[in-house]
Amino acid sequence: MTVYRFSPSRLCFFPDDEVYSDLPADLVEATPEEYAAFLAGPVLGLVLAVGNDGRPVMVAPPPPPVPVPPVISDRQFFQALAMDGYITTAEALAAVRTGSLPAVLAELLDHMDTGERFGAEMLLSGAVEFRRDHPLTAAIGEAREMTPGEVDDFFRRAAAL
Repeated sequence: MTVYRFSPSRLCFFPDDEVYSDLPADLVEATPEEYAAFLAGPVLGLVLAVGNDGRPVMVAPPPPPVPVPPVISDRQFFQALAMDGYITTAEALAAVRTGSLPAVLAELLDHMDTGERFGAEMLLSGAVEFRRDHPLTAAIGEAREMTPGEVDDFFRRAAAL
């Protein structure tokens, strides 16, 4: 009878009747019940995971991520920036009320060449919505040292406001 060993780091089973050139160091012998659950799990909509004890377990898959909204309003954008501490609440209110640029965004514009600067300033001070796919969104995210995933999360949080 084949014995199956489980690797928590690789999240997979290794049957002992096969030859491997490189086995992970964290192998544990799986019980027949654990391996049977692994085989039946996908039919039941379950996925393989590592339990708190390092043993293989079948669990419900995580929910899909909330879709990234393609657009948020100017209010949502500036409010989220303020809630993140990137701008002050006074700057957020001024940006929404009068189109006044927060200091950190004005500084970002200072680093743009003249050709880009005018369009970016018009957008930041006059837009009623901000698009996730706009190049300026990526530039602001980079200025904040955010990954694309963190920018997506920012848009999700802002959309919920």
